[in-house]
Amino acid sequence: MTFAGILAFFGLAVVAVDVLGGVIAISVMLRGGTVRHLLAFAGGYTAVIIAATLILRPLLSLLHRWLRPVLDSNNAIGVVEIVVGLALLAVSLHQFRAASRPPTPHGRLEQRATPKRLAIAPLALAGVGFAGTALADPGFTIAVGMASQEQHLLRHVALLVAWNLLYQAPLVAVIAAAMFGKHEQLVTRVMEVVGPRRRALQTALAMLLALCGIAVLGDGVYALIGEHVPWLRQLLLLR
Repeated sequence: MTFAGILAFFGLAVVAVDVLGGVIAISVMLRGGTVRHLLAFAGGYTAVIIAATLILRPLLSLLHRWLRPVLDSNNAIGVVEIVVGLALLAVSLHQFRAASRPPTPHGRLEQRATPKRLAIAPLALAGVGFAGTALADPGFTIAVGMASQEQHLLRHVALLVAWNLLYQAPLVAVIAAAMFGKHEQLVTRVMEVVGPRRRALQTALAMLLALCGIAVLGDGVYALIGEHVPWLRQLLLLR
């Protein structure tokens, strides 16, 4: 991969970062979970991601041959961008509506009730289910396809591991904090910072999604009415 390709590769992980994993991990800690529970959750997720990656690589090679006429068509990629842009605008609207709702009261961390004993197996299964969010994310499929362009096996594996660590940075951060016994401070800090600023953060996220949606939608329309090469096709052509 070229330097531009690597920047786009890791930039995709940063843009598509999965906050839900960190939220779930914090929820597990709030229910009295331990490092073992978080590792079980992450283990279930990792097992599915590894299996999906092994399956996706040859599948993408096959699909590339079948879909070559589509990938070589600016109009077809432009239509895909229009669909993605509209989806981003829909998610943005949902975030704007969520930000307008009054916040629900949260009890203090010290006042949370002692939960029933958490089991390892259900959390591992929850991790397996959570992996579905990554598999449904187009960014994951694009990342696997871009990494497959690296022919050296060790570099290929290193790229995918680094991408997934960035993609799941919130989950990794909570696990790392728990391993060093800092999870209580992390959870408390997150609640202190995010809680009072929930509406502002959701509004900022909604605005960012709206801007991205407008940009992608506009690029798709421009590709359909002109000779412009869509951004998505440029990304797919990076080596």
